[in-house]
Amino acid sequence: MELSKVMEERRSVRHYNDKNLDKRIVCDILNYGIMAPSAHNRQPWHFIVVDNLNLKKEIGDALENKMGDIAKVTSDVIRDCSTLVLVFADITDEIMDIQSVGACIENIVLRAKDLDVASLWIGYILNIEKELQRKFSCDKKLIAAVALGYTDHFPSKRPRKTLEEVSEWY
Repeated sequence: MELSKVMEERRSVRHYNDKNLDKRIVCDILNYGIMAPSAHNRQPWHFIVVDNLNLKKEIGDALENKMGDIAKVTSDVIRDCSTLVLVFADITDEIMDIQSVGACIENIVLRAKDLDVASLWIGYILNIEKELQRKFSCDKKLIAAVALGYTDHFPSKRPRKTLEEVSEWY
């Protein structure tokens, strides 16, 4: 698919069907993630890939238990998606490393769309960072999670601010 079409059609998907993602597809998506630019070529990203139903349920339950109803939809996404990618970073220079991981995650969601795989970039996951670090014996900083899977639900395009609203030219 043409890159501009992928970018125009990408959506944040919160409903997944039962079809599992093949490990090769997940690896393909993550390989495009690690092609992202990174400050000083540090490549600080580290992925923990969770496709085990019990682990996804445990993570979703932990988030919902900690945050309550505000995280219900996100917790359901975590439990229902085919694959949950926890995205950690090895932080040396915080702002540059976080920006680098953001570029990596953007590549992941765009490549997923290119392969007709639905995705959701999840920030609420930060509320259970310590629990996940302990669970997976990971001493890196949690940046976000990405839910991946197939869907029968195709959200409509969300409104966007115009270029004039978000830019100044001198």
